[in-house]
Amino acid sequence: MERIILGLLMLQRLTIYEIHKTVKQNLQGICSDSLGSIQAAIRKLMAAGLIVYEEFVENSVNKKLYSITDSGRAVFIDWIKTPIDMSKAKNMELSKLLFMGLVPKEKRTDLLTAVIDALKEELVHLETIQSSVGDLEKSIAPLLEYLEQDIEYSRGLQTATQEMDNYENVLEIAKFQYAALQFGIDSAKFQIDWFEALAKKKDGEI
Repeated sequence: MERIILGLLMLQRLTIYEIHKTVKQNLQGICSDSLGSIQAAIRKLMAAGLIVYEEFVENSVNKKLYSITDSGRAVFIDWIKTPIDMSKAKNMELSKLLFMGLVPKEKRTDLLTAVIDALKEELVHLETIQSSVGDLEKSIAPLLEYLEQDIEYSRGLQTATQEMDNYENVLEIAKFQYAALQFGIDSAKFQIDWFEALAKKKDGEI
């Protein structure tokens, strides 16, 4: 969760509610959207000096606007530069598949159906996000506008990417966000096909 928050704060300043909304709407397949988990992660990041906040009042409500520090940027970039290790993407729920043969046959059918239904729901969610993003050029416009107004954040991003052209920066960020979304969609489709094939197998088939 800490790395997700740092990544979001690499792009712009956010309140905890904006962080929670982004995680809940777009990142459920990667991390928990629990507000408690986000609050705990923020406390750790604050204690480590990786993020800071400014207080402001909006509609008579006191709010905190979080931003990443130079140390936070350095820690995050060092982490990103480490190659992705897909072997660490462990899912303890798969142990239920490993031992599913221990439950009655009729229960196995119900369990597999539930898995398939959940995956289909996740696929619809991801495809909805994909369709809502729309044109790449239009999708990057708000962040470009934000960076034009927040010079400190603009310079921080340029330092991280070592690219002075913010259009190129934001375009490359968007491309990999699209790639991550497509990975989730393709993974969901594969798993649906796989579990449907398993559910269709007759007794004794492997």
